[in-house]
Amino acid sequence: MNRLWSALLSSIALSFTSVASADEVVGPEVATAVMVSNRDVNRVNCPRGVEDVIWSAEKPVRVTKTEDNVFVKFLVARQGEQEQRVTTPLDVHVICAGSVYTLILHPRDMDSVTVRLGGGQRSKLAAVTKEWGALAIEDRVKRLTLAVYRNELPDGFARKAIAAPDPRRNVELFENAQVVGQYEIAAPGTGLKAVEYVVYAVEAVQLSERDFLVPELGDIVGITLDRLNVEKDSFSRLIVIERSNGQEASL
Repeated sequence: MNRLWSALLSSIALSFTSVASADEVVGPEVATAVMVSNRDVNRVNCPRGVEDVIWSAEKPVRVTKTEDNVFVKFLVARQGEQEQRVTTPLDVHVICAGSVYTLILHPRDMDSVTVRLGGGQRSKLAAVTKEWGALAIEDRVKRLTLAVYRNELPDGFARKAIAAPDPRRNVELFENAQVVGQYEIAAPGTGLKAVEYVVYAVEAVQLSERDFLVPELGDIVGITLDRLNVEKDSFSRLIVIERSNGQEASL
């Protein structure tokens, strides 16, 4: 590979954070290159509502906005009997559900394209807040516990490993068992968070959920143990649901 070709590839890689294909869902706050038609009308769809669209007005393009869509049509210049179609990229910034989507449209001789906007953290938070906010605290605790237990976290929730020197990594509660923090699960929009522990029995032990109602485990609103009677050298899985003090989590 010669130096010119290598430099060209490097410049393309630096220019675009991501490249989307037709009908692929693209995310906000990252410039995304999309191949679109330079002869047909292209569509940008935001199912949560388009608030605004910004582009360079001097470019040979017609951009129209409706409630959920932006339509982009590149204009054709004529010189006598010949048509000259646009091949220069166009930057379009679409404000969709409070997030900014930057699309770098590359016009090509192809059929029309639909670009779908989604994946914004703000929209995910709003959806979770709306869905979970109608539930009583007891139902939210049960729902989050089940999601963690099944490892089926809703979109927008995040699991982070607990590592030393976090004190939850080794909580001293028993003489014959070790309580080891494994993961913290952020659940924005619910007012809650979850922490997953493993209780390792050095000797056979009988546990109770009341044993874990201690300040070391946080502002607890729910405790679940998958096994109460743990044999020597065996484990019990412990899921603790706490109130979250994050601003995004308040309901």
